[in-house]
Amino acid sequence: MTLDETTRLRLLTAPDGAFPLTEIAVDGVRLEMFDRDPRTMRDAFLATREHRNRTAVVYGEERWTYEDQWQEVVALAHALRDELGVRKGDRVGLAMRNYPEFIFTFWATQLLGAVLVPYNGWLRTRELADLIAGSGPVVLVADRERVALLAEEDLAAAGVRTVIGVRAEDATATERGRNAVIFYADLVRRAGHPAEPPAEEVRPEDPATILYTSGTTGKPKGALHRHRNHSASLLNKLIRAMRVVPATATEPLQVLPPAPSTKLMTFPMFHIAGMNTLYTAAYSGHTLVLMYKWNAELAVELVEREAANEIAGPPFVIQTFLDAVATTERDLNSLRIIGMGGSAASLQVVDAIRERFGDQITPRTGYGLTETTSGVLSIPAGDFARHPDSVGRPLPTVQVAILGEDGRSLATGEVGEIAICGPQVVSGYFDLPDAEDFRDGWFHTGDLGRIDEEGLVYITGRLKDVVIRGGENIYCAEVEAALNAHPDLLEAAAFGAPHAALGEELVAVARVRSGSNLEPEELRTFAAERLAAFKVPARIAIVDAELPRTPSGKIVKRDIATTLDVADLLNPVDA
Repeated sequence: MTLDETTRLRLLTAPDGAFPLTEIAVDGVRLEMFDRDPRTMRDAFLATREHRNRTAVVYGEERWTYEDQWQEVVALAHALRDELGVRKGDRVGLAMRNYPEFIFTFWATQLLGAVLVPYNGWLRTRELADLIAGSGPVVLVADRERVALLAEEDLAAAGVRTVIGVRAEDATATERGRNAVIFYADLVRRAGHPAEPPAEEVRPEDPATILYTSGTTGKPKGALHRHRNHSASLLNKLIRAMRVVPATATEPLQVLPPAPSTKLMTFPMFHIAGMNTLYTAAYSGHTLVLMYKWNAELAVELVEREAANEIAGPPFVIQTFLDAVATTERDLNSLRIIGMGGSAASLQVVDAIRERFGDQITPRTGYGLTETTSGVLSIPAGDFARHPDSVGRPLPTVQVAILGEDGRSLATGEVGEIAICGPQVVSGYFDLPDAEDFRDGWFHTGDLGRIDEEGLVYITGRLKDVVIRGGENIYCAEVEAALNAHPDLLEAAAFGAPHAALGEELVAVARVRSGSNLEPEELRTFAAERLAAFKVPARIAIVDAELPRTPSGKIVKRDIATTLDVADLLNPVDA
């Protein structure tokens, strides 16, 4: 007998279940919360000791067991505290690609109760320096490339006392004579081999991380996560993976944890999806396979070599993975789950997964943001098969509302702004304490959506990603979904251009597959078969270059005209 999802969650969250619920007050707002460990990220790391001889991290030819990871993290925590003077509440900056040292630094700061501030590893010098100045870390941990980017005077002005160079044992780290740079490997070695972490009381309400948003609509904002936020997110990911075997006349009900698996990490770990994967994988004893940067052909090779069971990433990453899979004869029979997040999954990608893998793969998607500490909506496999355009239902402890312009909840099926409430939701931004996005315990996401009669949520666009054409609202996400259904398309972006009579009209940029001869008018005709006439883009530019994206996979529409040769799309049109 297989339990439906509602029954499964009810059994797990019952008072005598594995994930009992309680009520807590946060800033005067009553919230449901899991009443079980881990309650902090320090607790989560301490629990990883039981995995010992399992493989924790794979990077290239490097392999780290959980015992190796324990020793590295404990030594680093002692070094940060005893040699560099890092104390509870201090901010520690982190600027690097997906190296194993990213993971070790994350855990070491959480043991100390310090606040980890990871920076986008793709930023240029001025952008990175501005974020460091705004967050003021006492110590900066950076790889060779990031060390070389930063000027000593910028670091000094930001209050950075020490730079720890990761994989930087060459002239790059000291070529400007910066005395404050020390090498990560030397620092850990000097700490010796302490058996236990430094003693520190870390509480659920203590700050744990500051993660900067993608900044698709302006300057990045630093979401301040507390241990409670990360704990709630970890437990919600764990409860999704739990298997419940119903009681019978002779056997009691059983709750079985997920078997250890191997996950290929595609998200950058400075992104909330990457960080969430980092700590949930460690808590469950999974193996994380890291890549320096995304490479679809290498990903296929790693799935075979490491017998990976799961890969997840933004839909455009998964699409390139599927393209690489289509041309390979490698053995991918170990793969069981392909997850998509960071932006809406197109039906084309879902169909491609089913066509290539059939019943071997369970495709997954959901919905979450930096401010909600990763996923807060998820859709079971059965519902996803029937409603592949939905992002699912709220997870336990999460509340979702669809709000109108007056702030009131809308009726079933009506489109409005998505608002989220729950223990995963941060209390605000580090650098904008009075941000209007947070009101009465609810985070107003800026995303537009609706809820159907089954309680499933659908994303229809961005609050500020609506083109108003002559008084008619056009949701860009709907148009993009229609365009992306074309088999020759890899990605598309729709946005507004000035128009003297209409105010604005809809235009689009579409990237086609290599070798395609698709013409703009053909694509407009294709869209017209699926959309109302007023929603069909007035002009479409066909390009073969990637559209500009944030690290989380979201298209940055404001950068399209400056990075691609499509400026004519935005020229004002007379009546």
